[in-house]
Amino acid sequence: MASSFVRSTAAGVALAAVTLSACRAERADPPRRVLGGMVTLVPATPTPRPEGDTALFVVPADSLIPNDALGAAIRRGRAIALNTRDSMRLEPGALRCVSCHLDAGTKRGALPWVGAYARYPRLDARGGVMTVHERVNLCLRRNLRAPTRRPDDPQMEALVSYIAFLSRGVRLGSPVEGQGDDTVTVRAGDAADGAKVWKDECAACHGVNGQGTPKGGPVWGRRSFTAISELANWPSFAGFLRGHMSTGGRRSDLSDQKVANVTSFVLRQPRPR
Repeated sequence: MASSFVRSTAAGVALAAVTLSACRAERADPPRRVLGGMVTLVPATPTPRPEGDTALFVVPADSLIPNDALGAAIRRGRAIALNTRDSMRLEPGALRCVSCHLDAGTKRGALPWVGAYARYPRLDARGGVMTVHERVNLCLRRNLRAPTRRPDDPQMEALVSYIAFLSRGVRLGSPVEGQGDDTVTVRAGDAADGAKVWKDECAACHGVNGQGTPKGGPVWGRRSFTAISELANWPSFAGFLRGHMSTGGRRSDLSDQKVANVTSFVLRQPRPR
């Protein structure tokens, strides 16, 4: 009798856990406050696909931003992404968050933040657990050389809140359409030809010496991304250039070979370590 009762109770608990998990996957209580940047994910429309499938790329409308402390943090996070240099008091002319995460992290295929919050915590390259706050800090250090911020730092809370808002409705751990960047078919470039292409096609926006202009950020020199940045990786830089570096942020008109040549030229230039 006792063993039967234990089995029955265990089954009931298991069923309740499954039911609760299913409810949480489809519905969450609206967030009311910001605590260390951790916020509740709220379903968006359309509903995400089943777990294990790729979620739809949905940019939440501004009308969904709540009129409370969380909403203020979300708007502040977007403002920091757009005006990172002023917000964090970085060196004039330095890169901004949106130099890489185009359209404030909402552009498909341009390193978007849509769904990014749902991918953390995750394992890093060494097998350790990385939180979303640690990932933001890593990006800030490698690309903007900004100081590390605590999870409860107001600017960190704001950035994470904005990223979480853009992940509204994405199931934890689910991949999302439109992530990553473009690719090129060529894996080797001619740096000498790349220098010519740079002068003709790139210097007008990014400067003859890669120092950046009001039209485009620096891509080498002391204000650019560091040598350990993801963008200093050949495939990453080539893919980003291929997908977005042309007038209006459209896919580049350059051939894959010319993209490879420019990549080889740029990544040979000096940059911070």
